[in-house]
Amino acid sequence: MRLMTLLLTLAVLACGAQADALTVKDAKSLETALQRARTDKRIHRIELAAGNYQLSAPIVIDEALSGTADEPFVLAAAPGARPVLSGAMSLPALRWEAWKDGIWRARLADASFQRLWLGQHALVRARYPNLDRAHTGFGGAADAASPERVARWRDPQGAVLHALHGYGWGGLQIPILGKKPDGSLDYGPQLANNRVMPPSDKDRYVENVLEELDAPGEWFHDRREGWLYFKPLAGTQPPARGFRGSTQEALIRIEGRTSQVQHVQVRNLVFRETEPTFLKATEPLLRSDWKFYRVGAVTIENAGDVRVEGSEFVDLGGHAVVVSGRAQRVTISANHIHDIGGTAVAFVGRPEAVRSPLFEYHEQLEVAAIDRTPGPKSDAYPKDSEASDNLIHDIGQIDRQATGVQIAMAARIAVDHNSIYRMPRAGINIGDGNWGGHRLTHNDVFDTVRLTGDHGSFNSWGRDRFWHPDRAEMDRRAAAHPELALLDAVEPIVMRRNRWRCDHGWDVDLDDGASNYVIEENLMLAGGLKLREGFQRIVRNNILVNSSFHPHVWFDNGGDVFESNVVMGAHQPVEIKRWGRSVNRNFFVTEADLRAAQARGTDADSVAGDPRFAAPAQGDYTVTNAALAARVGFVNFPMDDFGVRPARLKALAKQPAFPVTQQLSQAAPPQAVQQLYGLSLKPVETLGEQSAAGLGDKAGLIVLSVEAGSPGDAAGFKPRDVIVGAEKAGAIADVAALRVLLADGTDLVIVRNQARIRLRWPSPAKP
Repeated sequence: MRLMTLLLTLAVLACGAQADALTVKDAKSLETALQRARTDKRIHRIELAAGNYQLSAPIVIDEALSGTADEPFVLAAAPGARPVLSGAMSLPALRWEAWKDGIWRARLADASFQRLWLGQHALVRARYPNLDRAHTGFGGAADAASPERVARWRDPQGAVLHALHGYGWGGLQIPILGKKPDGSLDYGPQLANNRVMPPSDKDRYVENVLEELDAPGEWFHDRREGWLYFKPLAGTQPPARGFRGSTQEALIRIEGRTSQVQHVQVRNLVFRETEPTFLKATEPLLRSDWKFYRVGAVTIENAGDVRVEGSEFVDLGGHAVVVSGRAQRVTISANHIHDIGGTAVAFVGRPEAVRSPLFEYHEQLEVAAIDRTPGPKSDAYPKDSEASDNLIHDIGQIDRQATGVQIAMAARIAVDHNSIYRMPRAGINIGDGNWGGHRLTHNDVFDTVRLTGDHGSFNSWGRDRFWHPDRAEMDRRAAAHPELALLDAVEPIVMRRNRWRCDHGWDVDLDDGASNYVIEENLMLAGGLKLREGFQRIVRNNILVNSSFHPHVWFDNGGDVFESNVVMGAHQPVEIKRWGRSVNRNFFVTEADLRAAQARGTDADSVAGDPRFAAPAQGDYTVTNAALAARVGFVNFPMDDFGVRPARLKALAKQPAFPVTQQLSQAAPPQAVQQLYGLSLKPVETLGEQSAAGLGDKAGLIVLSVEAGSPGDAAGFKPRDVIVGAEKAGAIADVAALRVLLADGTDLVIVRNQARIRLRWPSPAKP
């Protein structure tokens, strides 16, 4: 009888089909097939017929389903089918009653979901301001949580404040726990962002408040009272059936329980409608700007030789694919990942694999306390894996601290031939230097940093065990212990033959100690290249269209190289005293830019002239001025091998806008340095100065030097401080305004090592 039931339920393939395969038609038969495959080792393949598989629990592929190199375990679509795995379940029949203001309600208890659909239409959880689907920005309002609005809310427990970071460094969410006795909001901890600062005062919205249910298509679920409220799109009584709520965070979990699961392939499936996970993004990814939750629609851990390919990930509340902890030889390839709440692909190791780990920007270790053993402490991290030929776009729609490919605490990850665009932050992000060996090749990354700032199409940090947030201490470490920088960054990260475009920051942004990189044969279309403090970066044979080189606050012995690059603007240094190992043999487009570089002591053998790009309007920036290119050793590289290669994805993929090349206008001369009370001061004028100081905007006065024994010295000022405000006057615009304030004494707000502190200026002060 049991065998007959299985045959009827599973429809075992016949008529010449393989005997090791089963075909299933719904979620129930899929679970039955998985149970059978665990005990019958002849079954190596389960195929899903067309249909919508509403999952009441994730599909678990553990070591009992391991395959072999010759016969991997395969979960795939049946030939010609495109089955959908859904994390949303149909709600029971609802008995609606009119409530007020065109809103209906129905009894619904014992249910929990953050997303709701009517048929295929995604509904909006009650929010202020209302969602404007035509708006491409954040869609917030300054009064989202103002006292006036909060006074209208009876009980906002369970609401969430969504906002951009106050300095533009990503997004964040803050749970609302209720109201305090004085009527103000009682907030929980900030989530998603690891750089805790006040949220933006204008880019913010609040969701899940009943009193904000005022637009057609909005809903609110009162779990405590057991009511579902809904304002219909058409203004008529909503139907009893057809509503679905998200219940599952993960749809497939490929995880070994007691040993590794091996040789698993997931192919040609559609993943949809998962729960948002931002409320669980509490784990700091070391000292990067991220907090993270290790669950995606496909979650992989304690696994090896896994492939996820040819699938579509769409309309997800959280991440698409998360490769967590111990994993090797995992391939995420030829997938279309779009319109999701979080990150597309993440390779994230466990912090127990890291020696001397630290978890917040300002955490620090004394040199004597640092473990001096190079490399990882355990194997609890992804390695020897890849993300290739994926089409990734329109992600981070809920969690703005998201990226196309995230790498943290991992080794030897290949990121190859992906097309990545329309991102709130970076397209590819590397969160730390552990443990390098990554290869980023042939990617097409553009239309990035759309909602945030101080970032790039590519971004990395290197706040590893050697790194200290106090710059003076880092200068001492760099001089005395340069070997510390490569204890974690043990293998070079190679970035070769990628195309980058960022119109809101830098095309390539290496930040805060990112070390041991080789960056060559890249085409950068807008924002140029930024190298902040770090060690052993080799940048050669790149083309920086309509932009330039941005070196920031280097160490004296950082050992950086910038050679044989085509640059279309003057170098833009910020606080560079010594110019690395070599900045030379570059191809400028104007003599003025070349002379400016040589006046700073670089580029003795560089040249200037017209590179004569072959066809820039079509994206071909091949340099045809062979004579000048040869003088600096520049060699052309292919211009037609960026982005996805599979035909079905290539037909869908967008390309960046190709800029018309132009001679950059010379930057306005810097404002003159002024002296006041022993302080040498200049205004913050450029994005580079803003970024180097860790400011939220281009405002303030930079302290260039402090005269010993002066009033400025006595008040405690240090070089590189930035005066951003005063107790008596708020923001400070210029030296003249500061002079007036200091004459009477005041508390000054300064930024030092990316932290705000107060300095008391005594009264009276005499210049």
